[in-house]
Amino acid sequence: MKDIYYAMNPWWEGRLPEVGIPRPTYLAELGDALSRKRIEMVIGARRVGKTTLVRQLVAHLLKQGIQAKDLLYLAVDHPQLSALPVSKHLEFFRGLFSHARNRRLYLIFDEVQESPNWETELKAIYDLEDVKLVCTGSTAALLASQGGKLTGRQSLTTVYPLSFAEFLAFRGYSFSQAEAYRFVAAAEEYLETGGYPEQVLNPAEDYLSQLIQDIVARDLVRLQHIRRPEIILDLLRLLAAGVGSRVSYQRLSRTLGVALETVKEYSSHLKTAFLIQPIEKWTTSHMEKAYAQRKIYFLDTGIKSLLTGKGDLGAKAENAVFMQLLRHGKEAGYFAESEREVDFVIGGIAAPKALEVKYNNAFDWKDRRFQGVRLFLKRFPDCREVAVVTRSAAASEKVNGVTIAAVPLWKYLS
Repeated sequence: MKDIYYAMNPWWEGRLPEVGIPRPTYLAELGDALSRKRIEMVIGARRVGKTTLVRQLVAHLLKQGIQAKDLLYLAVDHPQLSALPVSKHLEFFRGLFSHARNRRLYLIFDEVQESPNWETELKAIYDLEDVKLVCTGSTAALLASQGGKLTGRQSLTTVYPLSFAEFLAFRGYSFSQAEAYRFVAAAEEYLETGGYPEQVLNPAEDYLSQLIQDIVARDLVRLQHIRRPEIILDLLRLLAAGVGSRVSYQRLSRTLGVALETVKEYSSHLKTAFLIQPIEKWTTSHMEKAYAQRKIYFLDTGIKSLLTGKGDLGAKAENAVFMQLLRHGKEAGYFAESEREVDFVIGGIAAPKALEVKYNNAFDWKDRRFQGVRLFLKRFPDCREVAVVTRSAAASEKVNGVTIAAVPLWKYLS
């Protein structure tokens, strides 16, 4: 045991952790939270960069003057560690360095869901010990399974695949603002590749395929007791083919040859595994919102490329815009009336903003493809802003007091 502890905590012997490429937005969020009592829960899909992020947090703590031997990091999914509750790890850590009970310690548990009774254990440590707890986990279902044990004791940080700005940094791209054409090409590269850090740094044809198999096996079959994993994969392919379109669970049920409730259940599991995210219809009617079809987006466009192939850049651009909204905490829904739609509506009824993705090199507000937006403006005259995300076109005009702004995808994502 002792050798494993030392292997995972090289700073105890004066060696800094490998920190990879910084993701400063997340690191700043966690760094600012270190002084508070609450448990920091870092969640996100497998291989999205949570472990690298907490190693960066370790380096940050050491630079802030925290003593190396007051800081414990454990990957509790290690075969020799997963059987032990976290309280035993704390007990062993204290014994290793003869820590006094009132000494402030920092504990980082990676993939905490692999530790037995982790919710009860964390609650007890939080309530009784002077420690700062940081934990990572790979499925949002864990939070729902706590039974309220950590309510009021935890703060969540969700780590997403790389943003476009992070993608540029990871690829080492540095373009001048005058080189718009290079940004356009890089944005399309981003749409096809996606934002899983390892895939961005070292592209491999089978990487994302193996990742999906890992998520299905470890987070769905094992933790959610999925009985028919082949249905999950078929469902993923169908959802990927329909990105940006309204989803009919009844139609999916008929296509897959399974019960409607199974489709809904499996879709929910895909969401908790950070693969997909549904959005609701934007409407003033709560009843209509509850019963209207959802639209489904992927948390990574590289996964869509894997499932449906190269191309389809319009749908991937729309997906990337959705992810930009999600990263910035902006709730959005889609507007639809008959066959006319607006991709995203942000804000409430008092001052809604319309956002449409038209992945073209030209922009013409009179184009019939904007019928959905024009209908929305008629139905909701308090909307004073419309953004149109294009491939490369940039323009701005005022129509009946409404500002219509076209912006290239790369600039919107920057």
